[in-house]
Amino acid sequence: MDRTNDMWLAQLQDGHPDQAQAVEDLRRYLKRGILGYLYTRSDLGTRAGPELEQMSEDFAQETLLKIKANLDSFKGKSKFTTWASKIASNHTIGRLRRARWRDLSLDVLTEAGTSLQEVIADDSHALSHPEVESEKKQVWQSIIAVINNDLTDRQRQVIGAVYFEQIPMAEVAHLLGTNTNNIYKILHDARLKLKKQLGALGFETDYILNLFG
Repeated sequence: MDRTNDMWLAQLQDGHPDQAQAVEDLRRYLKRGILGYLYTRSDLGTRAGPELEQMSEDFAQETLLKIKANLDSFKGKSKFTTWASKIASNHTIGRLRRARWRDLSLDVLTEAGTSLQEVIADDSHALSHPEVESEKKQVWQSIIAVINNDLTDRQRQVIGAVYFEQIPMAEVAHLLGTNTNNIYKILHDARLKLKKQLGALGFETDYILNLFG
């Protein structure tokens, strides 16, 4: 593992006599870091050790493919392993987010509990401005009611994925078997419907933005 940046770049190239060993060393390094991260995730607490081991192996292998495909983009501004770890981190978080989104039901995405409320509610002012916090909760409940009652299943799905889970539109389109233009159209229609229904309830857009801003 004691390699310079130039050694990593050279040995990971196809055809290099030491490529197999370099790939294996990097795989082990990435897997160790990924597995350590997975064990810190509270939402994975119910997963058994062997399952987390397999997840870390899969993510490490997938990261390796990304690294090999993007070796030319490494600029040498950090240690190669630091750069590789960042790619592994981004890939792991993205995979977990997409997996969590696929596992969530529409009810979980839109009935809010505390998780969605935390996306827009600022609890830091709750003690000093309890009346504002109460107003936020009332408005948020109205927003969720409109999402649940007035949007289509597909609109709720897309809003949950794009805005709450922050999944890229291209990935949402792939998961739903459509294209990004259709996702934009669904979001546009959903926003118009939300604006109209919330307006009918007396909640104008500027008021909501100022309240949660």
